[in-house]
Order: sequence, then C-alpha cells, then structure tokens
Amino acid sequence: MDEFIDDDRDFKFYQNAENKNKEKKRSDLVSKKLGELLLQGYRMLNSTCDKCDCILMQKKNEPVYCVGCQDPDLIALDLEQTQQSILKENPVITKVVTEESPMDQTFTKEDKYNNNKSSNQFSQTIDTIRSKISWATEQLKTSTVLSYDIELLEYIKKCSETISAIKNTNL
Repeated sequence: MDEFIDDDRDFKFYQNAENKNKEKKRSDLVSKKLGELLLQGYRMLNSTCDKCDCILMQKKNEPVYCVGCQDPDLIALDLEQTQQSILKENPVITKVVTEESPMDQTFTKEDKYNNNKSSNQFSQTIDTIRSKISWATEQLKTSTVLSYDIELLEYIKKCSETISAIKNTNL
C-alpha cells in the first residue's frame, strides 16, 4: 500500500516540476520578446495587461501591445501546450495519434462518453483558435509594420495548421 502512495507522490512531483518548467519557458520567452521590442524602438509603459499581468509595450503612433496576449510565438507555445495536455488527458486520442490503426473496435458506454467529452474539448479548442485567428486578422488590417504583418501571417498559418491537426485527430 505504501508503494502506491509513493507512486502518487512521485507523479505529483514530476507533474509539478513539468508545470514549473513550462512556466519558466514561457517567462523566458516573454523576457526575450520584451528585450527585442525595446531594441526595435518600443517603450515600456507603466501599466500591465489586465488578462495576463504582462508589461505593456507601445511604439510611437501604434496601439498598445501585450507580449503575453498578442505575441504570435507565445500564443503558438500556449496552443502547443494545450494540444499536448489534451492528448495526455485523453488516452483514446493519444492511441489514435500514435497507432493510426483502423477503427474496428466495439465501444462501451464509457468509451462513447469519453469520445463525446473529447469532441467537446476539441470544439472548444477550435473555437478558441478561431477567435485568435480573427484577432490576428483584425490586427493585420490596421498594422503598418511589415515585420509585424509577417509575424501575424505566420501566426495565422500556425493556427490553421493546428485546427487541421485537431480535426484529423477528432474521432
């Protein structure tokens, strides 16, 4: 019995360490992006984003920019981590992605419940990604900076690819 308790503690420890590692990776990327923006002529404002508490940046005659919410690389990282967590939480999906075998199995009621739950998570994820694409499209309409336009287009492309990947894994 003590063996199961130790296994549970180990699992929680590794899960906590993994979460801290993800947070550090994101924090490092935010710091790097803030530095890059400063070198590009942006200035740090004396306020933070209401959503993510990241320092706001602004270039002369341009809208306020939040690295945490609006940077394509960070959003892509968040999408990747969300996709990985969905795959971890749904063994049915992970099995389909890794094996790519034909579906000639019989399903129990529990399998059907898990499948519906997975489909709901997929649709929520796809809706979130679509809203991000809409946001990026609106930013693209008003942007006058070529490098920012390129980043937005790459971001839209990554979001579209993510939606396609999710739809391909959806049962």
